[in-house]
Amino acid sequence: MGEDYFQELRQGSVVEYSGHAGLAGPHVVVSQTCDVVLAKREYLQVAPLVELEGGERARALNHENPRFPRVGQGSDCSFADLARIVSVLKSEVDGSPVCRGYEFATEADSRDFGLSIGRWFGRFAVPDSVHYWLAPLQRLVRSKHEKSESPIGRVLNQVAEIRVESNDWNSSGMQLTIHVIVDAGRLPSLPDEMDELPDLSTQPRDANALAEQIIRLEPGEDPFLVSALWSMFAEALAAKCVPGKSQYIEGVASAVSEVVGEVHSDDEFPLSKMRKSEQLDIDFLSPPVPL
Repeated sequence: MGEDYFQELRQGSVVEYSGHAGLAGPHVVVSQTCDVVLAKREYLQVAPLVELEGGERARALNHENPRFPRVGQGSDCSFADLARIVSVLKSEVDGSPVCRGYEFATEADSRDFGLSIGRWFGRFAVPDSVHYWLAPLQRLVRSKHEKSESPIGRVLNQVAEIRVESNDWNSSGMQLTIHVIVDAGRLPSLPDEMDELPDLSTQPRDANALAEQIIRLEPGEDPFLVSALWSMFAEALAAKCVPGKSQYIEGVASAVSEVVGEVHSDDEFPLSKMRKSEQLDIDFLSPPVPL
């Protein structure tokens, strides 16, 4: 087996595979690079390289569907289909032409591809009944995130991630916490002492109105006000987590007792909460029960 050949391959490399079982065509290496280059590893995991169109492509580009991580650069990229991963002998791949033009532009892109593979295998199955509570927030985030002209869209583009934590995923009447994790630098450090706290009684409670307040903040604005507006925005997003009346089927109403919102800076979000929470993403949820 040509060890030099595999020394040049990396996770995310695209090879023109012509092995058995009708698997001929461009395939993306999904094995970790360390397993690719080690001669003692006999097998290689590869996934077909696919092109996507329309809404399916848009969802993949927005990381909404972990099945299809992007391969290549920019909006012209292709995708690996992780639902069709196969394990093949390295001896069958040895010498296969390496397809150029799919290299990652940056190390961050390469890392993102590796994390996407881990995401596909590490998805947490949120209970079906909880899906109905989270769905309204998911719809709001999805619909507004790309609408940068809207207040909520502009604010969501300052959010690094939204995560969901439960005090007990296996109990009924659970408490959910919506963690809104903001890009570093957006949340100010609060002073130990403040002469006078700002009056928040006149501040709105609606997510859109709060977003308008946040985008109007000036540099050097009262740090307590900035922090308070973000906290209220997180609470307003949590308030969206209410199932529609038509979705109150057996087990849904009693699944959740309370939904609260918290805001964090992404450079200060505790590891303990990271371990207890799951990314808000429809592909992390198990399918809803049939109606």
